Amino acid sequence: MRDAWAPLRSCTLCVWLTLLGSGCGDRAEPPEVPPLPPVAESERFGGTAVVGGVADVVTMNPAATTGQLAAEFQKHVLLMTLLRHDADMQEEPYLAESWELNQDSTQVVFHLRNDVRWHDGVSTTARDVAFTFERLKEPSTAFPNREWFDQWEGAEILGPYNIRFVLRPHAGFLYGWTQLPIMPAHLLGEIPPEELGRDPFGTEAPVGNGPFRFVERLPGDRWVFEANEGFPNALGGRPYLDRLVYRAVPDEATLFAELRTGSVHMLRDLPPSQIERIEANADLEVRTFPIRSYTFIVWNGQRPIFRSRAVRRALTMAIDRPALVRAVRNGLGRVANGPIGPWHWAHEADLAPLPYDPERAAGLLESSGWTDSNGDGVRDRAGNELSFELSTNDRQVNQDIAVIVQSQLSAIGVDATPTTRESGALAAALTSPERRFDAVVLAWDPDFEVDDRPLFACSHLGEIFQFASYCNRELDPVLDSIPTVRDRPTRLRLYRQYNRIVRGDQPFTFLYFTTDAVGVRRELQGLALDARGELTSVRDWWVHPDHRAPAPSRQP
Repeated sequence: MRDAWAPLRSCTLCVWLTLLGSGCGDRAEPPEVPPLPPVAESERFGGTAVVGGVADVVTMNPAATTGQLAAEFQKHVLLMTLLRHDADMQEEPYLAESWELNQDSTQVVFHLRNDVRWHDGVSTTARDVAFTFERLKEPSTAFPNREWFDQWEGAEILGPYNIRFVLRPHAGFLYGWTQLPIMPAHLLGEIPPEELGRDPFGTEAPVGNGPFRFVERLPGDRWVFEANEGFPNALGGRPYLDRLVYRAVPDEATLFAELRTGSVHMLRDLPPSQIERIEANADLEVRTFPIRSYTFIVWNGQRPIFRSRAVRRALTMAIDRPALVRAVRNGLGRVANGPIGPWHWAHEADLAPLPYDPERAAGLLESSGWTDSNGDGVRDRAGNELSFELSTNDRQVNQDIAVIVQSQLSAIGVDATPTTRESGALAAALTSPERRFDAVVLAWDPDFEVDDRPLFACSHLGEIFQFASYCNRELDPVLDSIPTVRDRPTRLRLYRQYNRIVRGDQPFTFLYFTTDAVGVRRELQGLALDARGELTSVRDWWVHPDHRAPAPSRQP
């Protein structure tokens, strides 16, 4: 989302059929290549790994983070959370080496490690944990994920490495501590809450306590980190890599070329259109893995045409989503049946998505008064055409989605005009109280403990994540109960009730749950990719010694 506004060309049936055919042929067998020579663990240390992506990492400040990419770098690279998820998605110790819950689940005591230091040499203590909690609970900080700690009421420091919290008993009460990186009180403690998210700490001189320390940032180009030699041995010790670099390369073709030549070791968010090219290259591999993400179209409920449940359902049923997944994702994904994805224990696998049924969709529009009164091919009602802009960013897959959707909606008399917006402008339009958009193609990364009040609760209208300006009073008590009920069968019933209500109302058109793909040079070893993220195992990454190159030089 870096280019200025640039309307896409009108879609024709020919263009859509071309997209639909992409990636559907037989794939060539990958070339046979000899395995890399084995490497003793002592020889794995050294070298630089470069990760490339089209999006920049905006900040290392947890107080201001809304994007998954920045959150991953904070949790796994620069900073530490109290707890983390293991491969089975269960909480395990990290900065906190243990914890105790009292009998009625109203108090929890965390015992912190005493061997973790901030990268400036200061010990990480309970004071940092209390500071992070209290500052991000403060409304004026405007922390985007305050809901993680709605039921947490206070903190008491018991000693340098011990802290007690008082909370109201609730489900998934530890979840927030697996997601929230602890911040340094000695550096940020004097910053007013309302200024914390804008402090230069996040973009100019972040100081962490994780396995890598910050070296430099070139805005819009790269972040550079180096191994933290003092990372605790009990947590694995210093990383194998000497340096980790993240490169932001907005042009996907350039990014692919850098992967092919070895300037980039891992290409995240691999465009499905590039999969066959990577599989045909002996030096490259494609790694696929399910992620907790879904792609959707948000309909702006502040626009009169999208206030109608029937219209939103009609728009969804006019989109051939199985064909869309084949066309734009090369089959990497599955049609979504709501907001609870297959990575979540409450996913309802046997609940069918709304069907692709353009005839029924046209009937819904007719019954809502949308007819083509003048024969121009676009439905209208009371002098207003069923016409809107379908905005997206500059990622090719999202633009392809917009083109296909335009064609399919046109077939039932709906005029959707694909429009590309620059990243900052699109974000501002989405999150502004006025919601300056009609419809947008988006992706969403839910929490492991799904609490979607920020997306759909009436009480959150006008707030940052209530993109759809959607309100269903019957849904609110369900959403409010999910975080508080601890009995799993009852929670399962609530989750499914929530999923079915939103599936029925379609404030979003749920397109697909995502299977992600990354392109990797085969010399980059130690990757473990799953729903926790791409960087979960970064401390264990290493570059084969036969393929190491110096760290990229600083660009002018």
